[in-house]
Amino acid sequence: MKRPHPKSPFAVDPVLIIGTGLSVLLGVIFYVREDTAQALGTVAGLIGGVITLQIQSLIQDRRRVEHETRVGQMVSTIDRIPWMTDLMEPMLRAAKHVERDYKGTPAEDACRAAFEECLRTLADLERGHFRTPYGDNEVFLRLIAQAREHICVTSVPAVDLTWWRQPVGRQYWRAQLDALARGVKIRRVFIYHEWTDDLDALAREQLAAGVQVRRVQVDRLPPPMRVITGLWDGACGHELSYTAAGEAVHDTFTVSPPDLERLMRQFEMIERSAVELDDEPRPTADPVA
Repeated sequence: MKRPHPKSPFAVDPVLIIGTGLSVLLGVIFYVREDTAQALGTVAGLIGGVITLQIQSLIQDRRRVEHETRVGQMVSTIDRIPWMTDLMEPMLRAAKHVERDYKGTPAEDACRAAFEECLRTLADLERGHFRTPYGDNEVFLRLIAQAREHICVTSVPAVDLTWWRQPVGRQYWRAQLDALARGVKIRRVFIYHEWTDDLDALAREQLAAGVQVRRVQVDRLPPPMRVITGLWDGACGHELSYTAAGEAVHDTFTVSPPDLERLMRQFEMIERSAVELDDEPRPTADPVA
């Protein structure tokens, strides 16, 4: 990043010039005027002008220092993040190009909207939250590959039963098989409406591979717990977000410690409500809303 150029030590101060000019003018007035009272009045007026100019100069200097300090802090922050400069330079160059060549057009509004969207994303990240589109496996695969101790997840077959049999689902399952081979413990609870043959076959495949599988009928859980969630080593958590119609829209991840604690407590409550695959489902009770 290019740093702001320091002010030249040879720059001429306008207040100094005006002050010098007023001093010369006062000398001339006192030289040619014999009326002392009128001359003093002129002096008082000129001194007031000088004071006003000096105050204005101080205000401008303060604003300049604050601006340079702010710019310096931004440059310093950018320099401290290794990959930031390579991104910021082309971003600012593109924004400058749009502002210069397309000012007043929809392109200018779109450029500002793009930066505002980036700000909203970064504000979420500042709280430890980020989102990915539903169906994007990249983050899940990276989290599974990085897991070293345990993975705790729920599955809602009404949402993802067919997904498990699709290529993206099988890729996800192969990554979990690799994690099991490394000694990672995987605990999964299926939250189901009806326990079908297809669902039973899927659950038993995972049980045979070493996953600790349990199941719970959806009516045994309060609505906020009837969702797909996940935790990887207690370091990153996940919740699937739905529309009002129940359609999955995006995956929300969190690395915020309070959120991770909440998700772990929630998973343990779900797990305690569940049974082993070969156990009879517990009698349905009214869940706590």
